[in-house]
Amino acid sequence: MAGAIASRMSFSSLKRKQPKTFTVRIVTMDAEMEFNCEMKWKGKDLFDLVCRTLGLRETWFFGLQYTIKDTVAWLKMDKKVLDHDVSKEEPVTFHFLAKFYPENAEEELVQEITQHLFFLQVKKQILDEKIYCPPEASVLLASYAVQAKLSLES
Repeated sequence: MAGAIASRMSFSSLKRKQPKTFTVRIVTMDAEMEFNCEMKWKGKDLFDLVCRTLGLRETWFFGLQYTIKDTVAWLKMDKKVLDHDVSKEEPVTFHFLAKFYPENAEEELVQEITQHLFFLQVKKQILDEKIYCPPEASVLLASYAVQAKLSLES
């Protein structure tokens, strides 16, 4: 009898110790990832996990963006993820995007993954006409993109 009570107590204490989680989908410019997050996680915990998964060390340029009621907002690092005004429907979706742009990308963007993420985001914003790019600069940027793609393939 005492053994049965002890086993039930240890089983129920195990159940209580398991943290409750929720599913998060992170959308980057070229991939989607899903993570199980603990309810107590703050924005920084999720952001750090995403950056580690991507192998990104130049984290200060980026953030996690979400949309609620046609309004775009950024996840605050010091606030619990679920305390934000995000959809509670799982998976909770965030977009991993550049939040700040360097003054001199050539000097400030050191890591290849950082350059890649910036390239994809700026390219999409130009194609979606969210940022203006003069025709002459567009041709030059397109030639750089072709050169980069060809050098990766060879």
